[in-house]
Amino acid sequence: MSSIARARRALSSRDFRLLLASRLVSQLGDGLFQAVLVTVLVFLAPEEQDTAAGLAKATFILVVPFSLVGPLAGVLIDRWSRRRILTFTPLVRAAAALAIIPLAGESWVLYGFALVVTSLNRFFLATASASLPRVVAEENLLVANSMAAVGGTTITLGGFLLGTQIADPVGTDALLGAMGVLYSIAAFSGSRIRTPLRAERTAARALASIAGHVRDLAAGLRRLRATPPALASIVTLSLDQVLVGAVTALSLVVFKDRFQEGVASYGRIVGAGGVGILAGIATVGWFEPRMAKPRIMRLGFLLAGAVCVAAAPAITGPTLLVVSFTLGLTFAYRKIPADTIVQASVPDRYRGRVFAVYDLMYGLARPVGVALSIPLIPNLTTGALIAVIGAVYLALGPLVPWWVARPRRVGVRFYAGGKADEVPRALVVAGEEEPVELESSAFEEVDGERRRRLRLRAEDGNLIEVWAPEGSENWIVSRW
Repeated sequence: MSSIARARRALSSRDFRLLLASRLVSQLGDGLFQAVLVTVLVFLAPEEQDTAAGLAKATFILVVPFSLVGPLAGVLIDRWSRRRILTFTPLVRAAAALAIIPLAGESWVLYGFALVVTSLNRFFLATASASLPRVVAEENLLVANSMAAVGGTTITLGGFLLGTQIADPVGTDALLGAMGVLYSIAAFSGSRIRTPLRAERTAARALASIAGHVRDLAAGLRRLRATPPALASIVTLSLDQVLVGAVTALSLVVFKDRFQEGVASYGRIVGAGGVGILAGIATVGWFEPRMAKPRIMRLGFLLAGAVCVAAAPAITGPTLLVVSFTLGLTFAYRKIPADTIVQASVPDRYRGRVFAVYDLMYGLARPVGVALSIPLIPNLTTGALIAVIGAVYLALGPLVPWWVARPRRVGVRFYAGGKADEVPRALVVAGEEEPVELESSAFEEVDGERRRRLRLRAEDGNLIEVWAPEGSENWIVSRW
């Protein structure tokens, strides 16, 4: 069955249409809210406020709560009524958005209401995702997820672009009022879902789950440190987001302070990056059969670095838009292979924990980049800072394949102590044992060195090969 046919079957579900409408309308409001924050905290801020500092505050409000709430959202979603979350969360966000209207200038009260809007956004979106399998048949779930994710991302970007283009003529109060209406519509749509969306956990189990999430994050971090391909992908991609945050802050300062442009100019910067991301998603598949995934990532870093270095001597509005487009284009070349490498190098039973760490690092990286740019922008020329960013991209390019290819070391537990004729029973990775069954064992000569090679079968059916010099306990993974 084609994807279009599956999409039609998914949309034939009344409750899926209501859930999708609730999500998309809410995310349209999210895009408008992002435009409001940038306008209020950067472009309408007092003259004594530094532009980069204003952007740092806006980024903090938009990103940090979203990242920190995420790991704990699932616990509460499983504890409370999901229909009530879908109904009352948007209403609370609508009230918070409307409460911002009478607040003028900088105010900690404004920040408080803004944090309510952004923190509850992650809660709402996670609930919508968790509810999706209840309203769509299993065979249509993949296409339903794609519609929700792609549609949500696109409409949020569209809302942001719209908001930045009309913020000056209509004012932020009108945008906040529109947000209140949109969130109310989202609440009404969610309340009309008829399918039972029951919670299953008790309060005691919810508290235990929160403690379990903290332990899982620690276990995910340990597993990540023991898996060079995944660690290389996540660390370099997080560094990429630090650089993107710095470029975003620098571009905003140039457009606002040097070119005397308004918030619409910032919207065009983001829009150029968004178009680049769409172009990257459309073209990254062409590279897959032609080069290994670490090399695709290297291409993304090198291309981004080359364009930044080339643009550094002549910083103008058009060249900054080209830089933004290129970072968006090459972002897909870095992000999609990185995700695939992490998925392939981490066993299924650990992927959730590793990706929880991934989300946390990735989400916090861009605000860090914006914050780091604050002391740099006054002390470096625009061209020099862009050149430095480009040089870091160029340095990261060859680092990725080298790091991904680094040896992956594990321990091997034997039934009776580790002699050459004994049978392995488990691998030890990041302090945790994984039971295995021996498929074959053999000795081989490699460059004059005698090695023992083990072919093992994990509980999940995956085939694993490890080797070590004869008499050594330093086992290296050659296949997982």
